Amino acid sequence: MPEKNITVIEDEKLSDAYDKRYVIVDKDTGEVLDDAQGYGYKSVQKAYAAYAYKTRDKSKDAEKRAKKRHIQQWLREHKGFANLMEAIAFDCVKCGEPFNAALVKKMLKENELAPDFTAGELLRVWRS
Repeated sequence: MPEKNITVIEDEKLSDAYDKRYVIVDKDTGEVLDDAQGYGYKSVQKAYAAYAYKTRDKSKDAEKRAKKRHIQQWLREHKGFANLMEAIAFDCVKCGEPFNAALVKKMLKENELAPDFTAGELLRVWRS
């Protein structure tokens, strides 16, 4: 899909003196591409963020879901390691120390585990 030349402008019809509303328009044609279902966005930043989300490459979403399922399966197959992560995380919280990807990476190495994903990815899925 070719990248559109877009900008965000204040929509006078949707705005009033106290509540500005913004819409996404095509710079070349002036066509309104997104108006938040007729309500307009409350800020320029929100308008750009919403448009970026709506026009993202959805094929990557399927890849992320597949990777998450793969890591969840790995955690089910390695219950002992998942329980160890839980215990270490609890100890870290008690001591005020961070439970981060570096620590998970160290734990994987100490337990002679070499999964096909990063410690950071494992930690994100484990926390979710």
